[in-house]
Amino acid sequence: MVRVGIIGASGYTGAELLRLCAQHPEIEVVCATGDSQAGTLASMLYP
Repeated sequence: MVRVGIIGASGYTGAELLRLCAQHPEIEVVCATGDSQAGTLASMLYP
């Protein structure tokens, strides 16, 4: 399993990368950061 962190996950490109990684069976997202929406779960931002 590949572990990844995504910087800029609150932007459009970062959110799309987060979505793709979350659906991939061999990738585990261990960290996602972004300036805006701090403290909000990604699942609440991008249902």
